[in-house]
Amino acid sequence: MDEANLHDHLAVLRRRRRVVVVSVLVAVGVALLAAIVQTPRYRAETELLLRRTDTQAILIDELGQIRSASDSQRELNNELRLIESQRVRDAVDERYDGPLDVTEVEAHAPSSDTDDEIEISLVSTDPAEAAQLVNLYTDTYITERRARQLEDLTTSSEQIQSRLDELHAQIVDVSAPLDSIDAQADAAPLGSAERSRLEEQRRAVQRQVLPQLGPLLSRESSLRGQLTQLEVTKDLAGTGGVEVLAPAEEPDSPVSPNTVRYLAIAVLVGLVGGVALAWTLDYLDDSVRTKEEAEDLTGLPTLGIIPRVPDLKRESTDVVTVREPASLAAEAYRSLRTSVRFVGVDRSVSTILVTSAGTSEGKSMTAANLAVVLAQAGERVLLVDADLRQPRVHEFFDLPLRPGLTNLLLGDAEIGSAVRSPREPATLEILPAGPLPPNPAELLDGPRARQLLEVMAATRGTVVIDSPPLLPVTDAQVLARLTDATLLVVSYRETSKRALARSLELLGQVDAPVVGMVLNQVPIDQAYVGQNYGYAPYGRRAEASHGSPRGERERPVTGLQRSSTGRGGGNHDGERDGGPVPAKETPGDTD
Repeated sequence: MDEANLHDHLAVLRRRRRVVVVSVLVAVGVALLAAIVQTPRYRAETELLLRRTDTQAILIDELGQIRSASDSQRELNNELRLIESQRVRDAVDERYDGPLDVTEVEAHAPSSDTDDEIEISLVSTDPAEAAQLVNLYTDTYITERRARQLEDLTTSSEQIQSRLDELHAQIVDVSAPLDSIDAQADAAPLGSAERSRLEEQRRAVQRQVLPQLGPLLSRESSLRGQLTQLEVTKDLAGTGGVEVLAPAEEPDSPVSPNTVRYLAIAVLVGLVGGVALAWTLDYLDDSVRTKEEAEDLTGLPTLGIIPRVPDLKRESTDVVTVREPASLAAEAYRSLRTSVRFVGVDRSVSTILVTSAGTSEGKSMTAANLAVVLAQAGERVLLVDADLRQPRVHEFFDLPLRPGLTNLLLGDAEIGSAVRSPREPATLEILPAGPLPPNPAELLDGPRARQLLEVMAATRGTVVIDSPPLLPVTDAQVLARLTDATLLVVSYRETSKRALARSLELLGQVDAPVVGMVLNQVPIDQAYVGQNYGYAPYGRRAEASHGSPRGERERPVTGLQRSSTGRGGGNHDGERDGGPVPAKETPGDTD
């Protein structure tokens, strides 16, 4: 991921940070609610150690061969199955008369280097009853295991004894000839020829039966040894071959709900969900969110970025450049003034049309403030309210609506009687809209409107025109053909990209001289991203210098700036009626 893409992703999260925060808070709230409403459950458990002896591992097959059960893991699994077997559970049911369910008792082998440890546990809402049942279950299991072992040992003893009986019969049959000769020899007198003959005969018979008798006697000895071991094992089976390492005790803390775990998962889920939702909303958001988006879409420069005034409502009629001339917004309008002047370096700009794609995007307020800052710089400015459908300019300056532009277009009044001057600045004049006509577009499209604009531009200085929005009506297109420059106001995160593109298309159809855009209602943290100059300290310095004869020195006006002021006469950018002396203005401030 390159630096640009990372910056874009971080910008999305910054714009949608409230979505992420709300997502995390909702997830945490749900987790806390789940932890509160859930009944606490406690885990009681006991630890067992399986004790194996050599005699327990010895098995005898039909042939009498010794076989060792070396698969300890398999034996451990068998023990776990025995613990959870129906036989053990039935035995516990007979002894337990409490409220808990015996089938909920579980057994498992903890992870260890050996395979001889077992844990028996139960999770319940009653910690004392759970500990009692686990201990009872353990005792029952040991009893059942001991009984099972005794049964197995008894059965093995009986099988070995039966095998011994068979071997003894075989031994008797094989040794019968020897026994017969021994009996005869015992009856013969000592030293007699008969006794010597019988002894010689015994040795011959012994050589014949010994190959058969030897293995039988060895087998018999082995079986008798195994029988002895089994008898010893029976005595050791009194404990069931299990040692209780730690009996179950009543637990103090619940295992569920695990509030810390719930919160950790909630934060993680909330973050992931919030980020995903933020990106989704940002992807679906068709509004203009950055200066770069607007410029990439239109190919026009952004001449001004106007920050949102925190205490100023959208329907307010306060002109910020008059009410708070040292504010950030006022400085932004002065930066817009500088950019508009540089547009007029290569061509004459006498009439400026201010419009927008839709309603409530700030075009009227932008036109009013632009006219004010131009007048504060010493220019002679006429602000014309050409919005003959929803006029507002007269409200900004507390002036009557009539007579106005409509009266001039109809020939009912003269310019001198319709134009009014507000209290400040002194070089600003205002032409209200006048009475609302039934056909504004036709009235503005007539030859009278063109002639009137030419007269006003020649006699009244710079003319700033507030027009209706482009998309709802055609008035702005009509006026755009009659002006020297058109400013397109774009409202941050309200003007859609489709509306902006369509507006530019409509202006292009009439060859309107669109010189740039004004990005309006931008949050302060977005308006000055990347600026190294401190605007807030500047505002305080401007307030400090207001009224002081030794305030900040005015910046001399360059020749380029003088050339763009034409009819204003003696344009000094630092001269304003009322309000502090502005800071230095450079083209770089327009960003």
